[in-house]
This record gives sequence, structure tokens and C-alpha cells, in this order.
Amino acid sequence: MKASKLLSMIKKDLKNYPIDYLRNKVTDPRYTDPLTKKLAKYNSDVYDEIFSLEITDDFEIKDGIIKNIRSDIGFYFDRYAGGDDENKRFTENISLYLALIAKRPLHPFSEDKNDDVYFENGGYYCRARITAIHDERSLCRYCICRNVSFSDMFF
Repeated sequence: MKASKLLSMIKKDLKNYPIDYLRNKVTDPRYTDPLTKKLAKYNSDVYDEIFSLEITDDFEIKDGIIKNIRSDIGFYFDRYAGGDDENKRFTENISLYLALIAKRPLHPFSEDKNDDVYFENGGYYCRARITAIHDERSLCRYCICRNVSFSDMFF
């Protein structure tokens, strides 16, 4: 499938998602966990990016990878969040976009090497990837992040 076609499908799936709820988490004092706020900001920014993007240099994406990502997200939601179809669809589309079109981490990142996911010297690194990739049907298999080297694990 062409990336432009996948992007069009993602836009169609996300067009009715209540994004303001997610955007409000960033400033809502009821949400005190900084990771929740960071994830809400990252995902709402990605949502905005999706709707502003037009692909000019189209490229091919293997249908099997798209199918596998959808299936693995379905597995996760069926196991841990049964019945939450709205968030499942959102997660699926954001993940497809990040992994296959934007080629950025599935989680928020920074340029601070002390963070769990960070950007350094032209690459993305994730501290948890080395263990999380072994989880059943882990999405880490599709994420662009590299494992953190052993010497950097305790930086």
C-alpha cells in the first residue's frame, strides 16, 4: 500500500476522535502524572500533524506490516482494555503513522539522555526496549528506537 493511501485511511479513521479530551489532559490539574501529560501532548501533537500532512514523496508500505501492527494492538486491547474500541482505533492509527510514515518513536521522546526515550546523534533510543521487546506481540518490533547500549543504561 502506498503511504499516501495509509495516511488517507488514518485521517478517515481519526476524523471523529474527541481530540479535545486528550488535549485538555495536558493542562487539567486532575491529571497529576507527568507521563500522562507528556503522552497526551505527544499524541495530540501527532494527531494535528497527521491532519496537516500531505505526502509528496510517496513510498510503498508492506500490507503485512500494517496487518501485523493492527493485530498486535488488537491483542493488547483485547487482553488489557476490552471494549475500549475508541482508544484502540486511536492507538492503532497513531502507531501506524509514527512507525510507518513519520518513522518516529511510539512514545514521547526528548533530547535529554536521562529520559527513557531520547534522540541523540541522529537516532532514537529507548531504555525499556531491550526488555519490552520480549513481551508477547510487543509493538517495540515496529518502533524506530534502538536499544540503549549497556554502558549508557546507567548514565
